[in-house]
Amino acid sequence: MRWSAQPARYAEKGSVLLMVIFGVALSLAVILGAVSAASLYLERKNLYLLADGAALAASQSFALSSVTVNSSTHELAYRLTDADVQAASRRYLAELSTSRSVKLVSATCPDGQTAEVRLDTAWQPPVVSMFLPQGIRIDATARARGGFR
Repeated sequence: MRWSAQPARYAEKGSVLLMVIFGVALSLAVILGAVSAASLYLERKNLYLLADGAALAASQSFALSSVTVNSSTHELAYRLTDADVQAASRRYLAELSTSRSVKLVSATCPDGQTAEVRLDTAWQPPVVSMFLPQGIRIDATARARGGFR
């Protein structure tokens, strides 16, 4: 009785092609996931930079009429209002004229000297996927305190 290797060779025909297709699909999924994660990280970082800049601009937006001098220590002090912080934050964001839809959620002054700004935007993945078709809402909050030296 003669044993033939023919049936075994034909049984595996095409299996390498399936492994290559699966490997390419898996590689593309990993690459798209990494690109999306990097895009989300950069968008969050840029939003935080915008919030930080708006808070810094708002913390320095006090009116000169609100500056007082302490008679015993001769130190200067000032008082911020929520309206000052909101106006300065809106002005800062308008001057940058970003093409993204950044929303000023809140701009407050909790203690009279610290400006707190909260921004919100929607992140869209660079490649539309079935996992995140509408993107993700991200927000950033920054605080800045002004003062005299």
